Amino acid sequence: MIAPRHPSSGQETDESIQIHLMQPKDSSPALPTTEPQEVHPGVDSSQLHEDHPARYELLSSSNKQRNRRPLLAALRSWGWEAAGIIVSAAIIIAIVAILRKYNRRPQQGWKHISLNSAISWLSTLAKACVVFSVSQGIGQLKWVWVSKRSRPLSDLDAFDMASRGATGSIALLGSLSMVLAIGFDPFIQNLVHYVPGNIDSPSEISILGNTSLYNTVGPLTGGDTYYVDPILKANVYSALFNTDPAQPWAVPQYTCPTGNCTWDPIATLEIRALCSDLTSSLSTSCTQGQRYTNCTVSLDSGVALWYLTSGGAARPRVINVLSGSSKTFYKNSSFPVIQYILAKGSNDNPSVGGGISTEIGDNTQFVATECVLQPGIRSFRSTVIMGKYQETRLAEWPVLNNTVEHLSYAYTFTPPWNESLGAKENQTFGLGFEAWNSISVFLEFLFAGYISAGSDAFNFQPLQSGGSYATTDALEAVFYGKFTGTNCRDTDQLSCAMKNVAAAMSKTIRDSAFTYSTSYQPIDFTEANTTTGKTQVSVSFVDVHWQWLALPVIVWVLGVLSCVCTAWMTCQAHIQTWMNSVLPFIFLHLDRDNIVNFQGGDNESREPQIMGEQSRNQSGTKRYRLVGCDDSVEACLQTAKKTQARLQPGQ
Repeated sequence: MIAPRHPSSGQETDESIQIHLMQPKDSSPALPTTEPQEVHPGVDSSQLHEDHPARYELLSSSNKQRNRRPLLAALRSWGWEAAGIIVSAAIIIAIVAILRKYNRRPQQGWKHISLNSAISWLSTLAKACVVFSVSQGIGQLKWVWVSKRSRPLSDLDAFDMASRGATGSIALLGSLSMVLAIGFDPFIQNLVHYVPGNIDSPSEISILGNTSLYNTVGPLTGGDTYYVDPILKANVYSALFNTDPAQPWAVPQYTCPTGNCTWDPIATLEIRALCSDLTSSLSTSCTQGQRYTNCTVSLDSGVALWYLTSGGAARPRVINVLSGSSKTFYKNSSFPVIQYILAKGSNDNPSVGGGISTEIGDNTQFVATECVLQPGIRSFRSTVIMGKYQETRLAEWPVLNNTVEHLSYAYTFTPPWNESLGAKENQTFGLGFEAWNSISVFLEFLFAGYISAGSDAFNFQPLQSGGSYATTDALEAVFYGKFTGTNCRDTDQLSCAMKNVAAAMSKTIRDSAFTYSTSYQPIDFTEANTTTGKTQVSVSFVDVHWQWLALPVIVWVLGVLSCVCTAWMTCQAHIQTWMNSVLPFIFLHLDRDNIVNFQGGDNESREPQIMGEQSRNQSGTKRYRLVGCDDSVEACLQTAKKTQARLQPGQ
């Protein structure tokens, strides 16, 4: 224990009791004395009597002794602390390197440890190293603090608490790193997050069809005429009658086991719909009869509808298929041109029936539209995301070749593309003659008819009798169909219907890779291929939030500054590097009543060679007053071990 020194007889009593921490001026420890100790020159003796709290001062060596201590020797005492700072920096750098390597990559399936656990262990070690160095620096700072002048004895407790915990660290600005170190682990734990992502799976296969030459047809009807491909017919009917927003009649067949797949660019033959508004080309003429006035609304091509001004009868809608000519908007069309005229508003209420005729008169507005289906080549990139098929259009090539290289094909295309757009150089795409002919006949029957409305009749009538296809059903679908559900933004029924039909036909052509075995033509006439894509599986990806590394870096920087500044101040003060050791407090100039007992035993060589006053107690134990130690903690520790000293409670 440490106690104030009592004044001897004849010595003036000092109300401000002093504890002197002494350094030897030479290699021999100084002897205790009952004479008043000389106060350090830097301390004002009058100041020592200003307040009653106990004070202590660290008595430094003389200037001559100070100069004897080289700077390198002083800095050598900071070896472990420097090592702690360096190791902590190396660990933080290692954490950054590991996180950079695995950031935005799939979560690693390590055998015995996870990434989070590894980072947590490293951060714990980094924190321990930097806190050790800072704690030692704070411990050394108290010796620097008391070396300047006399300080209140209570300051020792503040420094001791600052070197051990967060509560006491608030008392010192230099211990800010100790306070911030509390958040070291939580910040590190917030570094690593996991987000879902997809990676390619080599064990799963995804397939998508594409067709370069199409000539699939249905059964032979006679001569060289065939019915249309039944799959194409089914898809077209679905496109007209099924207004499902998912558009199953437009989505091509594919294989994607995981629901997430991608394909490289693909080029394929397809059908597209082109439509134009011909309302401005309509002309109206009326003929006065004996009982009724008959008005006709017509286009230059001859497509026309009529109505009676009295409202007794009318044809509210007509649709017909024509060949491209000077009287049509699309004059050089490959497929037949489809024109229609509609009395606006006549298809708003299906429950009116024949009563529509009474609503058509001189004030009725009529609209006209012309559409055509054209073959062409399209390049696109396909993806399946969470089971939903999507396409991104890359390029289109609608230009027909001037000559047909193969007699089996009615139209051919040679786009100037390469593999970047999914086509080989100088690759030819074509539509077979049999397929073109069967599709043309199919369209001529399907979209040729009119609506007859009277006071007691309402009928869908085909223009040609004896057709093989569902003409009346198609007329009804186009007239009453709600195509807005299929994401069609056009204002007229025919445009939306034709775009759906084109999508259904394109799907059929592309699906030939899966269905051409049902064709009634030899498969040599159809070149359909399957393209293998990349199948992706969902995994967890590492996502590093780097901002959470700021606090550990700040703690390390503050720790470095604290240790460097303390080491520099220690060298400037020319004092010992005692850090947090308590031995310097034991080797103080103790009062005669505050002693350290130790036993020398039978072997007198084990007794310490320390000068001091000796006495014996009743048990024969030698009692020494220790008054100093060498200028290093190691020397104090060695002395304490050699003496086998025991701290003895006061009597």
